[in-house]
Amino acid sequence: MEYFNIRLNDLRFFSKIGVFEQERKVGNEFLMNVEVRISASTFIEEDLESSISYADVFLEIKEVMGAEWLLLETVAKKIKDKLTARWPQIEGGKISIDKMAPPIAGIDGKCGIEYLF
Repeated sequence: MEYFNIRLNDLRFFSKIGVFEQERKVGNEFLMNVEVRISASTFIEEDLESSISYADVFLEIKEVMGAEWLLLETVAKKIKDKLTARWPQIEGGKISIDKMAPPIAGIDGKCGIEYLF
């Protein structure tokens, strides 16, 4: 079986996501990679309708990232649900989200999750 993986890499968002109230009050920077897999068997050359526009994928992601959330896991699941509802031809994918400045003493780096579906 042949597939296309449609990828959006290094997306940056300033969002209000976090367990601590202060994180949701002041926000944080997030780095995200999203990949969705579709079958190549239905692809028609030079026909966008037979694929998925990454510009449209970005708009769906942006909408979810504009809301306030407690958990990155919830955000990833919401993004997956929106994408697969709009494009039922999605057969799987991966979403990774990193919090660039986690409020944890001693961490000088980013923390995040990866969701495979």
